[in-house]
Amino acid sequence: MNRILAFIAAYITAFILPAAAAATTHTPNAPPPEFIDRGACPFECCVYRDWTTTREVTLVDKPRSSHVVIKIPTGRTVTGVTGQVISKPVRWVAVRDLEEGIHKGDVYYLLHYAGEGYWAVWHRGRVVNVSLEAQDGAKDGGAGDQSVWWVQIRTRDGHTGWAVSTDNFANQDSCG
Repeated sequence: MNRILAFIAAYITAFILPAAAAATTHTPNAPPPEFIDRGACPFECCVYRDWTTTREVTLVDKPRSSHVVIKIPTGRTVTGVTGQVISKPVRWVAVRDLEEGIHKGDVYYLLHYAGEGYWAVWHRGRVVNVSLEAQDGAKDGGAGDQSVWWVQIRTRDGHTGWAVSTDNFANQDSCG
């Protein structure tokens, strides 16, 4: 009986587990369905510090939530604590050699702008920053940048929540 159990255990270890693991892995260049860049501040001179609301801002309990924490009126000082950029990867094909080992004809996936002409891209299972111009890749589905920058905000009276950053805050740029 012990030999039968040992044989079954050996068979499972040798054949079943590796096959199951192989079935759940992705090809090296297949991106995740979405990519979350936690802590990202996605442009040159971007800084988390005291910001001013440029319009009424609704804070929610977490990114993409509809559970409202508080509404902040225009012109209020808040603290930008951290952020995350949530991206839907967009497939591109390199039309010339790029840095980080991306060669003409390689498939890579645009994630989000990273600042000073650099973009975060997914290439062969890793995220790299490369300098891109509009003509550096041929889109193969989707339209350009498919990302949203969510920021965690703390109000002066201690409320904390998340909001989309786009055009909602001033003083995010330490360069002016």
